[in-house]
Order: sequence, then C-alpha cells, then structure tokens
Amino acid sequence: MGRFDISPEVAEEYRAKFKQAVQGHLDEDLLAVGTFRATGSGTKYAISKTQAGALAYGAAHLLGKKKAGGLPESFLLAVTPSGLHAFKYKMKRSSAEVKEEVAAWDREGITVTTEPMKTTTRVTLEWPDGQKIVCDQDGMGDNPWADDVVRELRAA
Repeated sequence: MGRFDISPEVAEEYRAKFKQAVQGHLDEDLLAVGTFRATGSGTKYAISKTQAGALAYGAAHLLGKKKAGGLPESFLLAVTPSGLHAFKYKMKRSSAEVKEEVAAWDREGITVTTEPMKTTTRVTLEWPDGQKIVCDQDGMGDNPWADDVVRELRAA
C-alpha cells in the first residue's frame, strides 16, 4: 500500500459514515456519496508557499469555484436513482457533519469524464443543456468514495 492509499476496511467504515450523514437529507435511496473539492488546490498551495500574494490566491480560489459551478471549496456529491446532490460538510474527528444541500441536479443525460492528475483525479460533469462542473476528488491518492460516485453516475 502506498503512502496515501486507504485500506478496504477504512474505505468501508467511512463509506457507511458518509451514507449515514447524508441519507437523512434525501427523499430517495442513496446509491453513492463521495468527497470532492473545487479545482486549484495545488495552485493555491504553490501561491501560499511562494508568498505570491493574496490577490493571486484569491484569483485561483475564484477560478476553481467558478469551474465547480459555485460549489464550496469542499463538498459531498450524493447520487440517488434520479438525482445528483451536493452538500456542504465538515469533517469531524470520526464522521462527517452535513451542513446543507447547496445544489441538486437531474441525472438524466449526465456525462462523466475523469482525468488523472499528479495527486488526484479531475472529474468533469456535463449535462445536455450545456451546464458543466469541473472538480477534483478530495485528498491525495486514493478516494474510494469519489470513485463510487463516478462509477454510479457512469452506470446510468
């Protein structure tokens, strides 16, 4: 197992915790839920380390938020039989605290593409009406929960 790999046991434990945290906010069965973030975290990290300034950092943040369709910096994507839901959340010591639903979309016609990056996987969601969201799987290395969401969306 690599430095950022997640064991199957930990993956199952948090899969259950994420589902438990989100299910009460939905009217349908929850098929998958995973952690995602707006793009640009690597750029923002580099800006902060080189002390390039708050203006550059803010611009990188706004660009990532725009690509992610206005979603918060970190969010959960939850897949139901008919929809895709985004939730603002906060990680607690051993669970996720779901704050509120920040967006919801119909799954019909959605296309999902992924692009491996150096430390994450970039995910692009596109709808037939032209709406597009670009985000990254949260964390560095494995993210089995985000993989569940991508797999479930592609299954439709």
